[in-house]
Amino acid sequence: MKRLTEKQQKILDYIAEFTKEQEIAPTVHELASHFGIKSSTMFIHLRTLQRKNCLVRNSKARSIKLLSPDGKPEKLSRRNSNAVGIPVIEDFRPEMVADPAAYSSSKIYMSRESCKYNSGTRIFAVKADDSLKDQGILAGDILVIAAIPEIRTDALLMVEIDRKGYIGYLSENADGVKILSFANKDFPPIKIPVTGPQIIGTVIALKRYF
Repeated sequence: MKRLTEKQQKILDYIAEFTKEQEIAPTVHELASHFGIKSSTMFIHLRTLQRKNCLVRNSKARSIKLLSPDGKPEKLSRRNSNAVGIPVIEDFRPEMVADPAAYSSSKIYMSRESCKYNSGTRIFAVKADDSLKDQGILAGDILVIAAIPEIRTDALLMVEIDRKGYIGYLSENADGVKILSFANKDFPPIKIPVTGPQIIGTVIALKRYF
């Protein structure tokens, strides 16, 4: 096999990691999004990796299969029927919670137990920003949110303020004013308007891709 470039090796490593984590192959769009490049550029990388006998793929979605050292496609384990697909929403807006799947271009998969899935419960995921870094939550981490408010001071909530979604900790000061605070000193707390906070849901899980 011809020597791989650093970029090609990173692509293979991510495909292997994604497949192990999700138990399905990534789409070309998901690969391109992860590496911050156009899908057309990712197609070029994949074709090169095919020529180098590192993987095989066809025109179907999620058809990428890595080749083992003997040149045979590595077998993917079937996704457990207990798994549930969770839509990942970019540029979240409050109205999206009514039908998250309609606004999603990708999904992650989790067991029903780990995401507290119940029939009828709306669950979706968003990407974290830097506002929670002191809590160990990094920009780009995937936060899974259930549209069920947890009335606890330690619950990490998604709250709508002026039609924008924020993720933080909700509290009330001595004057009865509700405040949304973040785990990053560079992000000042937000005083909730008199109309009160609209709690969209509770963060129930985190996924991180390296």
